[in-house]
Amino acid sequence: MALAVGVLAAGCYNDFDTPAPKKLFTDEDMTVLGLEHVTIKEVKEMFESKCGGLSGTGTNSDFASTRTLKFGTKTTDEKDFEGLYEWPEASNFYIKGKVISSDRQGNIYKSLHIYDGTAAIELKLYSGLFMDFYLDLEDMISQWVYVRLDGLYLGNYRMMLSIGGAPSDGYNTAGRHKFYANSNLDDPKVASLNVFAGEKTTLEESDILEVTPETYTQLGKDDLGRLVRFKDVKVRYAGVTYKDDNGVEQSPSAIKNGSYENPYPSWIVTDWGDAQFGTWYYWAYNRNNVRLYGSVMISYNDEAEYTSDPGIYTVRTSGYSQFAMKPIPKDGTTGTVLGIYGIYSQRSNFTGGANDYAQYQISVSRLEDLDFPESSLLTEEWIQANTPAESLKPPVKVGGDDYENE
Repeated sequence: MALAVGVLAAGCYNDFDTPAPKKLFTDEDMTVLGLEHVTIKEVKEMFESKCGGLSGTGTNSDFASTRTLKFGTKTTDEKDFEGLYEWPEASNFYIKGKVISSDRQGNIYKSLHIYDGTAAIELKLYSGLFMDFYLDLEDMISQWVYVRLDGLYLGNYRMMLSIGGAPSDGYNTAGRHKFYANSNLDDPKVASLNVFAGEKTTLEESDILEVTPETYTQLGKDDLGRLVRFKDVKVRYAGVTYKDDNGVEQSPSAIKNGSYENPYPSWIVTDWGDAQFGTWYYWAYNRNNVRLYGSVMISYNDEAEYTSDPGIYTVRTSGYSQFAMKPIPKDGTTGTVLGIYGIYSQRSNFTGGANDYAQYQISVSRLEDLDFPESSLLTEEWIQANTPAESLKPPVKVGGDDYENE
């Protein structure tokens, strides 16, 4: 116990005038703590083994349908429910991975993604993570992160696994009861009891999964959470009407999410009630202090009809990102996108089709990771001419599930 306390306290800034350097943890420190290393893949496989696979385990409509794996043993003072499982041996385990995401430009929020060569996982933490965990995608420099699993929870939200605090529930702005398989470790001091910054390291090319028009069908469930480079991928508008550079009206065919047709590109209202969509040609919506997610489709598969079909991905961008109001490329533009590969679905067969409601999403850390020719970006004049008037003033929440355009 004394050794463990010494390891955790070694990096304290114990002198205001001449602070000691922040401690960077190593494998040896984990040994001193009496911990055994396991891979991220082993951790994710244990979730599937105990919780019944991945598909269908993230409906989150109540706690019974919410799947959570506790690292350690359940205690009498915590919320216990049918979907909460335990892994007692994990109280002696740790995982280690390289940082592969950054919240510096505001598009990724309270999440740190790490990769260890076997798999990737999201850590649900606090804001301002870029100040504590280093990533430089220009020079391919990253940082090791160690996670002591004891007392944490591996939770599933819409088929995306993450590690965080205890399961939580509450009411959203529409007054709907929401259930979460785990929660954020919002307090950095609390997070520092389990999540430790290690030494800087090189981000190897093999740490980034490269996908091309020839290899996209190989992208699978085990790649969820990884940093993926989509090369030679095409921007695909769908379900929107616009005029091309020659003034000719174009109406690309819509693409469906199950039985629902959604416009791409679009802004999306998702914080309350049912999803609301509007045609939008910037990476996200940020006007008059109203900030909405943007959604732009990129594609390898011109024949796809559904968002769940192989080769169809959505670049999801926050209205709080520094590049929310930057223009997107023209329909049909080919470029490269680098981001965290994810899924949003209650259930998926990973093969697509009308009965599969999956959406495969990409979360980028930087504007620079949306690499399209400068000449392909839409002009302000074009955007103003093609954006429907109602999209310039989206619905504003006024209570319950009601909207108004005030």
